Amino acid sequence: MFNQAIVRVGIRYGVLCGLVSFALVAILYFIGYNPFGDIGRLTYVPIPVFIFLAIRYFKQYNDTELSLGKGLRVGLSVAFYNALSAAMLVFLFIYMVGSEILLAHVAEMKALLEETREEQIEIIGEESFSNVYNALDSLTPSMQAADFFLWRLIMGSLFSLVAAVFYRK
Repeated sequence: MFNQAIVRVGIRYGVLCGLVSFALVAILYFIGYNPFGDIGRLTYVPIPVFIFLAIRYFKQYNDTELSLGKGLRVGLSVAFYNALSAAMLVFLFIYMVGSEILLAHVAEMKALLEETREEQIEIIGEESFSNVYNALDSLTPSMQAADFFLWRLIMGSLFSLVAAVFYRK
């Protein structure tokens, strides 16, 4: 069932969270780190904060008897709009900055794969390892933005479930 209040709260908090996440990506890049590598996990920090704030706001002003389902829908709405806005901004950022950001990311990922080569081959096999290693050369801005979108949506969904359980009646 479509609920405009859920969508409005989701857009408000999700887009704000996406802007904060993108600002963290830009800050990490401009201070010299790879925002898509391990240090880029810092950009996930705003997600639970904004999801909890959105569900709290919704419970306080729209539905004081918040059920688990509605809380989950609010959280998923925030997660979706966060992932969408952050991925679009990252896509534009990669095009504006240029391909050196992706080249640096590919180089870091290849170095990481080389460091853990034996363990990776043991787990996934030689052929899969070589496929993954060679696929890094074909990384495009749209693929990176899609990956950014997908992982933000997954993390947001997990935090939405936790927040919905926390704020249910």
